[in-house]
Amino acid sequence: MSETMQPAQVAGAPVLPQVNLLPPHVRARRRVAVARVWLVLAVLVVLLLTSMAAVWTQWQRQAATADLVEVQDTNQALLAQQTQYAEVPQVLRELKARQDARELAMSTEMLWSAYLAALSAVTPLDASIDTISVAQDNVWTGAQNQATGPLSTPGTVGQVSLNGRALTLNGVSDWEDGLAAIPGVVNVEMTSIEVSDDNGNVYYAVGATFAMTPDAFANRFLTEQ
Repeated sequence: MSETMQPAQVAGAPVLPQVNLLPPHVRARRRVAVARVWLVLAVLVVLLLTSMAAVWTQWQRQAATADLVEVQDTNQALLAQQTQYAEVPQVLRELKARQDARELAMSTEMLWSAYLAALSAVTPLDASIDTISVAQDNVWTGAQNQATGPLSTPGTVGQVSLNGRALTLNGVSDWEDGLAAIPGVVNVEMTSIEVSDDNGNVYYAVGATFAMTPDAFANRFLTEQ
């Protein structure tokens, strides 16, 4: 018994030979149709992207316009506030000028009540003050009596002269030491010590001078830098 021989088949190959019998112009039209489809799709994509870009541009434009309006409104508000407070800088300048003038005018202020109390405190019990005179520098007169006396010492700003009486020489010495211990007082000098008599009461008539340093200034209106 004989077997019929079957031709061998290759996977994926047509069982029978195929021939494209379509005319060339039909195949050309099909290719053109396919190309047209891709062209239409490309045009649609371009139109879509263009539309999205236009929408995005319009949105950005509107946002920029809104920001501009907001900035303009803020600027107008600031201009209105600037007009409202236009006098403030001038007032501040006037205030600063007055503060500077006060500081200059009071820069040589001395609280003499405190110094008079200190002079009384250091005066011995057996001594007393008859008269006191003061010559003090200030911003209008400048330094005084710089040629001679305690004010001839650099750094002094005032001179005090006093006349008094003491019952003993030890009292005079203690008085001199007490004056020298007062803050802001320098160059204490007992200029004269003379024996005097008052209705039979013998005492020593004392003349003294001392100078004041800038430490004696009150500086109540000094502006901290």
